[in-house]
Amino acid sequence: MIGLIERLATMLGYTSKIDSATTLGLAGTSNSLAYRVHEIEKHFHNVERWWGALAAPDETNAIEANVTRPFVAVSGADTWGAAIPICGTDDNPVLATDVKFDIHRLLITDLDDETDPWRIRIIWGTGTSADAIAAGQWSEIMVESNAVPGNRAGGQPLDVIMRREDVGTKLWAQCWNNTNLETMSFFWGAHGYAG
Repeated sequence: MIGLIERLATMLGYTSKIDSATTLGLAGTSNSLAYRVHEIEKHFHNVERWWGALAAPDETNAIEANVTRPFVAVSGADTWGAAIPICGTDDNPVLATDVKFDIHRLLITDLDDETDPWRIRIIWGTGTSADAIAAGQWSEIMVESNAVPGNRAGGQPLDVIMRREDVGTKLWAQCWNNTNLETMSFFWGAHGYAG
């Protein structure tokens, strides 16, 4: 039966659609096979841009290419702390030609509580952070350093899994520790996509 299907596919020219036909990838039909393959390809073979915080980040402008000012999120007492803006509506964290992006990695540079587990939540949306949280527009990462003095956060970037969003979408971060008002300092890196 499989041989018959293969012969029919060859006779009708369907194999050339996969083997040799050019596709538009992310510029083509959203969620088509070619679109999805190109999205995966671009996630792994792309450029990455890293961001620190402006002196006073807000929901319009939050990012700056620096290594001196990380974003600083403050924990609640065994709950989420306040959401802080980490990308604003006027920020473009990727190439000027890219229309979509995602956070690919975080670099945690400092933790007040060095040994207890942490959670960090990346939130995205166009309204308020509370609206985005209520809509389930967030992804989270667990962090634990067991660090020694001088290496308080472990020093290795953490992978982030989140949806691709349009450039101009606001991002916030929150952290969670078992102690109130503990701080987590971090930078983030983004991947961009043409469509």
